[in-house]
Amino acid sequence: MVIDIYNDWILVSSVGLMFSFLFIFQPYGWLIENILTFKPFNCVLCLTFWSTLLLYSAMGVNPLFAIYSAFIAELSYRKLVSE
Repeated sequence: MVIDIYNDWILVSSVGLMFSFLFIFQPYGWLIENILTFKPFNCVLCLTFWSTLLLYSAMGVNPLFAIYSAFIAELSYRKLVSE
């Protein structure tokens, strides 16, 4: 029981961090500036939420964890950009 909670939180945190690092990755930056200039692709919070909602639903994980992944991604992206 407890190990499942830890596994879910490790998954949620790592996926959130992965999306925040995606937005500082140069090829993705070029892609959203030139081709994907519309919302869910140019917003860390939106892209993380919708992508993880689909991912967690397909994996059988609680889809509400997508909210936590999105907040982790947004806050870590802000921290990465500010430094």
